[in-house]
Amino acid sequence: MVEGHSVHRIASRFRSSLIGKKFSATSPNGRFVEGARAIDGKVLSRMEAVGKNLFAFFSSHDGSNSSGSKDHEIEGDAGLVSGMWAVFNTTTEEPDVKPTTRLRLEEIVSPSSAIAAEHKICTHLSAMTVAHGDYSLYTSKKAALGEDPLRPDANPDQLFGKVIKSKKSIGQLIMDQSFFAGPGNIYRAEILFLAGVYPTTTGNNLDRQTFDKIWDVSVQLLRRGYDTGSILTVDATLDPSLAARGERRYIYNQSRCARCSGKVSSWNMSGRTCYACEGGCQPKQFLLPSTPPVKSKAVAKGKSNEVIAAVAKKPESKVVKSKRSEQPTQHVPFISHCAPVTIDQRLKEHGPERLTIKEIRSIIEHKVGSNALPSKSANKATYVQALRNLLQKESMLSTTSSTSRHLPPPTISAEDAAREKAISGENRAVEHIAELSREQATKAISVTPSPSEAKKRKKGRRGRDEKDDEAGVEKRKSTRRKLLHDNTDDGSK
Repeated sequence: MVEGHSVHRIASRFRSSLIGKKFSATSPNGRFVEGARAIDGKVLSRMEAVGKNLFAFFSSHDGSNSSGSKDHEIEGDAGLVSGMWAVFNTTTEEPDVKPTTRLRLEEIVSPSSAIAAEHKICTHLSAMTVAHGDYSLYTSKKAALGEDPLRPDANPDQLFGKVIKSKKSIGQLIMDQSFFAGPGNIYRAEILFLAGVYPTTTGNNLDRQTFDKIWDVSVQLLRRGYDTGSILTVDATLDPSLAARGERRYIYNQSRCARCSGKVSSWNMSGRTCYACEGGCQPKQFLLPSTPPVKSKAVAKGKSNEVIAAVAKKPESKVVKSKRSEQPTQHVPFISHCAPVTIDQRLKEHGPERLTIKEIRSIIEHKVGSNALPSKSANKATYVQALRNLLQKESMLSTTSSTSRHLPPPTISAEDAAREKAISGENRAVEHIAELSREQATKAISVTPSPSEAKKRKKGRRGRDEKDDEAGVEKRKSTRRKLLHDNTDDGSK
């Protein structure tokens, strides 16, 4: 299900690049033929985002009549509830349509236009629900929706008046699109966490101050999602350490609260998983009694888009089963595609059980090669045990290596050692430098002093006369002659 911030991003992109352009319209999968026919050859004149719904307005004209006044005639529109509406800058970038592509728009360019055919704009719309009609389609849909935190015409006062009359929990109301238009399940968990409100607190027990906190957080988080294109709820100003270590969310699909490390509980609430921190971040006040879930009026009337989709696809037996898990229990994170957690993090926090077979195979193959992989027909338990054994073996090897540490690198190089022996007058037969060949040793002592020795000597003779005395010079010459004589003797032997 598309979240509200994503819908507003689509609307913004269309306004900046598509408004005022004429399009031909087709329905590649044949599921929006009438709608495509109604808007074919017309101009996209307006885009509106309301909650999780996107409305595109098409006109027979470019948006103005001969007198220059605005032409408000709406010939048709399309509402996006769930899916994708992608824009391609050129027809050369356009991918093949998919079985889910309901609507394809292609810019109509006049022969006299300077725009080349390959620079035309085209779009693909894939959506769960698409409708078309006159202007009343928009007004009726908008009237049925609640307040959108991202719309400038949102009325929180009106929303508060509805909330305090409801006996439903605030967790249910945030997911009810006739109350809060835009937030989804991830946003619900994070909004109530940051507002410090337990999800089962009833609407009629919320005071204005608490409601304002919920609304303000809703606006803040959805605006951040709109700006960044991602649901990022951890605030770097409030929790800089969490942001620094890469935390994206506080409690959604977490077993422990990112802020207080307290237990995160989860339970079924009207067909969706609800989350709460039990460590004190969300105090329990004015809670609903523990009763079996009752199908809400919003579901019966078709106001909650998310719940409709979930209930319509689930067999009755599964719905009944979910009723038996209403009591909060510590959440066991699942592999989420909406809010993914890295493989390393899942492996570190929960072990191989949290990985898919494909991920386990990839890790084993990377570490020890494909020969160590279990057979492809093996079940997940076999793969989990194989990876567990491999990790235990690596841990043992790591422990062994840490108890038998190697010596640190020597502080004096082999070249400096050879020079030191030559300067002291020691014959190479007494102690040779195993690291150097005869040629390397000869070359090393021919550079007097060595770079490192030069630094030491420079420090030692600060304030002294920098000229060497004749005795020192003669001593070094004698040392060189002696070393060369030794090398000649070695060669003769």
